[in-house]
Amino acid sequence: MTLATIPELLAAATERFRDRPAIVTADWSESFADLANAVGRSADSLRRRGLHITDRVLIAAPNSPSLVHAWLGVIWAGGIPAAVNPDLTRPEIEYLVDDLQPRIVLRHEDLDVIDVATADPAVRSLAAQPLNPAAIVYTSGTTSRPKGVLVRHAAYTETGRSFPGWIGLRGEQRLWACLPLFHINAQAYALMTALAHGFTLALTPKFHASTFWQEARQLEVTSVNVVGAMLEMVAAQPPGSWVESRLRTIYAAPGPAPQQREQLEQRFRVRIVTGYGMSENPFGCVESRTSRTKAHSIGSPRQPASGAFENELRILREDGADVPGGEVGELCFRNPVLTPGYWNAPEITDAALRGGWLHTGDAGYRDEDGDVFLTGRYKEMIRRRGENIAPGEVEEALCANPAVQAAAVFGVPAGLMEEEVVAVVVLRNGGSLDEPTLKTWAATRLAAYKVPGTIIFRDSLPMTPTHRVARDQLRREYGHPDD
Repeated sequence: MTLATIPELLAAATERFRDRPAIVTADWSESFADLANAVGRSADSLRRRGLHITDRVLIAAPNSPSLVHAWLGVIWAGGIPAAVNPDLTRPEIEYLVDDLQPRIVLRHEDLDVIDVATADPAVRSLAAQPLNPAAIVYTSGTTSRPKGVLVRHAAYTETGRSFPGWIGLRGEQRLWACLPLFHINAQAYALMTALAHGFTLALTPKFHASTFWQEARQLEVTSVNVVGAMLEMVAAQPPGSWVESRLRTIYAAPGPAPQQREQLEQRFRVRIVTGYGMSENPFGCVESRTSRTKAHSIGSPRQPASGAFENELRILREDGADVPGGEVGELCFRNPVLTPGYWNAPEITDAALRGGWLHTGDAGYRDEDGDVFLTGRYKEMIRRRGENIAPGEVEEALCANPAVQAAAVFGVPAGLMEEEVVAVVVLRNGGSLDEPTLKTWAATRLAAYKVPGTIIFRDSLPMTPTHRVARDQLRREYGHPDD
């Protein structure tokens, strides 16, 4: 099988699955033929507005069929879409417009205007190559400003072809995109998988933990992807919030610890699969036969179903040498569909892509089975008393206390190139704990140099739009200078 572009994937889906439901919401359904027609109309409308090949289009809108039509329509017309969080403030949008220099900016209210039924739906896609950039995904990472990741056509299409095999989906499926479509997860793992396999894609504007199971039943979904704290938020809902549904598979990245996962699988009657990916490399890793019972393991590098290439992984020291098995280093990937770089950011591109390898900035190690373990971000590693501390290890020790619901650990400058360990902790409802008591608890599970010097209690942790802890915000609040 040769590498494909997104228009080629959409054209093949239209031919193979013409009358199957492609996109559904609580009150909408359209077939693959309907989807293709809408994408063609959007493409034609955008061209009439002056869109040329490789022009960028900024799209700020919540999940909806119209957003899918617009995003795919830009690609069909030969442009490059950049979907972003519609909840961004005006200064944040202005920064992205200045960075992207888009030909067109589309807000939610603009999508219905381009998605009209008066243009020719048969307008043909302009030629693209599988290794050309198809879209831009803005990601903050650990920097203070968002950076635009260029994602190749083949990164999307090969991910869509491969994802069911990675997580063990068999037969006809109805996928649920409750993650935002400005996120690589929903774009690559949900939308592209639906196109590649003729699966129905169910859309909701936002994730809501309180109505998660009711929505799952109403939409008749069979599989969903979640990230960050979403699974924990669902698990924290009252027992009566769970209702029987067709949902049987949850892909979680990162995933819960093995014992907690087993409990959640039994409680919700689902199978939870864990993995690791990023906008720069949607392939990443997925759980292996041996990794499922290992805490913090992300499995092994996932490979394309087509067999067209190999997704390689090296774990490197700072000097570029491979680390021995069991030793922590930086996770570095190499495959032909990796990002070619970051939009308008040559220095960041040069730093991330060295010698053909993507330096992820994530720290981890590999055990004797070849399974990979993630220990945290290299930039988040804390240097204290001459030792490196992985924040995740400290967070796990703190969360083992029955009164602790969540914790975020980071370093703040302490002079002489040293850092102090700070923990921000959220207690469970009814939990009662003070700083000395929790430090004593941590000292029974951690070496002395890993025990937080400061523990701050808050009602909640700040979260990113994709439900990850906003560590940069915590660093700024508690004295860490901006990156």
